[in-house]
Formats: sequence, structure tokens, C-alpha cells
Amino acid sequence: MKTEPFWWDAARPEPTEIALPDGPSDVLIIGGGYTGLSAALTLAKRNLSVTILDMEMPGFGASSRNGGMVGNLLKPGLTGLIGSYGVEKGCAIYKEALASVEFIAARIREEGIDCDLTLSGRFYPAILEKDLARMTRDFECRQRYLDVPEEMVGADSYGEDVDSSGYKGGLRQHHTGGLHPAKYVKGLAEAAVRAGARVIAPLRAEAISRTAEGFSVMTAKGELQGAALLIATNGYTGGLLPFLQKRIIPVGSTMIATEELSENLVSSLFPTKRMITDTRRMLSYYRPSPDGRRVLLGARPTVFPASPEVQAQSLKKTLDGIFPALEGAAVSHVWSGYVAYDFAAMPTIGAHEGIYYAMGYCGSGVAMSGYLGHKAALKILGDTDGETAFDDLPFDGRFYYSGKPWFLTPVMIGYRLRDYFGF
Repeated sequence: MKTEPFWWDAARPEPTEIALPDGPSDVLIIGGGYTGLSAALTLAKRNLSVTILDMEMPGFGASSRNGGMVGNLLKPGLTGLIGSYGVEKGCAIYKEALASVEFIAARIREEGIDCDLTLSGRFYPAILEKDLARMTRDFECRQRYLDVPEEMVGADSYGEDVDSSGYKGGLRQHHTGGLHPAKYVKGLAEAAVRAGARVIAPLRAEAISRTAEGFSVMTAKGELQGAALLIATNGYTGGLLPFLQKRIIPVGSTMIATEELSENLVSSLFPTKRMITDTRRMLSYYRPSPDGRRVLLGARPTVFPASPEVQAQSLKKTLDGIFPALEGAAVSHVWSGYVAYDFAAMPTIGAHEGIYYAMGYCGSGVAMSGYLGHKAALKILGDTDGETAFDDLPFDGRFYYSGKPWFLTPVMIGYRLRDYFGF
């Protein structure tokens, strides 16, 4: 069993090992994942000089570790957004999520990125009747205000989505889908470099300081200068900028991939090849591999730190519960990574003391990260098309949080208890 992403078998992140620029860049970007690379591509196409730093390799973090699910649901749901911000603002926020899927599909097409993008949809199965009722309310709200192409299905009608018993029904989407995340981030990096961006990795940004001309970033190889600075580190933000460290919460997630299976077996489990995300508080997300030969599942398998082997065993038990037909299948890969939340459970984009940032995708960043990276680039350019409905939303910290999420363990224990007892 490999303890690295299955996705790396086809597209392993690689170091770039290039020299620092001779002079200042128009824009420095810290973080070489979807957000930073998308921003760099937009900026380079506007003829700005761009330098990206990543402490590992381009796409090494969540960008090549995630489930490759292209979605547009926001955690609060449209009903929650309208309840908090009113109809006009709530719908405007939700439209950003809808636009993110259209954007990523267009960018992949325009740049000729071969990443197995398939917009076959997604299904959200309801574990409990109350989950189905909640999903139905939000579905009806979206239909009323946004006319999103999706439908609710009952317990006797979801068989085309997933061959697993016990669900109460769920939400079926027709306009979302999946891709190969490591191929996507590799293609995005190649597109950014082709447009003229400089990607230097591995190289850690050690400190940020202001200069008369903009910003300086100190590294082990020397100092870089830039007129503008974008932080695009999401779940790997750390303490480089305390403002973000106190507001962004890294949350771990683990995935497994099965050994190769027969295509007939996998297609029988996923007849329409839709992505699947259930309604547990400790949710599971699962899908067929792009080649239709494996099943991949992700979740937060253990409350306390555990070895990859223990996590794989826990996730395999979950997978077997969903698909008894896979009980004899071995796990070929297990790997982990970090997503990022903020306290509003919403994506965030903006600037603090002149430093731009975009992050906090709450585990749903495949589409939103590239979209907000593009929007952040437009903000740097002073282009009004960079305005988003997220711009004026609260991005607050908490007095009890300084960057170490000590509260995640009791929260996850509570979630597990609620999932177990069904409340």
C-alpha cells in the first residue's frame, strides 16, 4: 500500500529548481496550488511579471491530494445565506459558486489542460430523513431564486447514481462533476509558465516586509522584491502572516484508493459516474477513478492522530459499509492533506495592509480556488471585474484561536456521536 496520493501515479508534483529573478517582479505569489497558479496565469496574460513560491512543489498540497470533485454548494446553503444577508446578497454569493464551475471548465478548455474533466454531475445522498428535508428546503429555495439544474430524488429513485442501500434519497446535480486533480494542477502550472510566470519550488517564504516599492519576501536563497503580494496558501498557511493564521483553520482529510477492479464492477456501483458526497457530519465523499478501474473514498477517519495504516483500515470499513461488493478489494493507496476553513465556513478573498489573499474553501475548492485566484489577480490589476460578492463579508477570528485548532478534537467527537445516534 502506497502512502502517497493515487493521483501522483499519473502526475507527480516536481521541483522547478530555477533561479530567483534578477530584479523585482510586478507580483509575488506565495502558494503554488490552484489559487496561486490561476492568479499567475491571469496576471501573466496581462503582461505582468509574476513569481510564485511554494515551500514544496507546485500542487504538492491539497491541489494534488483532493477528491477531484468540481462542485458549487456553499456550506451555509442558499437558505442560510438568505437568512444571514437577505435575498439579493445571498443569491449574489451563491451565483459566485455557480460561476466558479463555469470558469474552471472554460479555463481548462482554453488552456488545453488534459485532466479528465467530466461534468457528469454529483449526487448528495441523505443519511437521515431530516437530512433529506433540509436538502429539500434548500433545493426549493435555489429553484425559486436561481433555477439551478438539479433535482431531488427519493429512496426508490437514486439507483442510477450509486448502488448502495440505506439512503433516504438525495440531491442530484447535472452541472457539476469531477477531474483528475494532479493532472489539472500540473496543466495549470504549465499554462502559467507558458504565459510567462516564474515558478520557484521548493522554496519557503520565511518572512515578509514592506519596502518603498511594495514588498520583500525573504527566502533561503535570497530576497525577492515585488510591487504586489498575494498569499494563496489555504490549508498550509502557517504563521507567515499572523492576520491569516488567526482566521484560517487547517483541517485534515484522508483518502484511499482501491486496487484495480473490473470496469464492470465499478460501473455497476456508479452507473452514471457521478461524484458522491453524503450528509454525515463526518462526511464521506467517494467516486470512481477517471479510468473507471478503482473506487476512491475520502473522509476524516480518526478523531486522534493515527498512522496511515490505521486510517486506511478505518476508511476501508466505511467503504465496505457503502459497497459490500468491495469487501474483498485491497487498498492500494492512502494519503492525507489539509483543507482550510474560516469561522464563517465561507471562501474569503480580500486584502490586509496591502497584501492580497484568497483561501478558506471549506473542502470544496477545486472550482472556487481557481476562480478566486483569477479574481484576486483582477483585484491586483485594479480591474473592476475582480469584484465578488464575498468582498464585504466578515472575516473575523476568535479570541481563543491563534493558529492551533485545539478545538477540532472535541468538535469531531461531537460530530461522531451525532452521526452515531442520528441527531
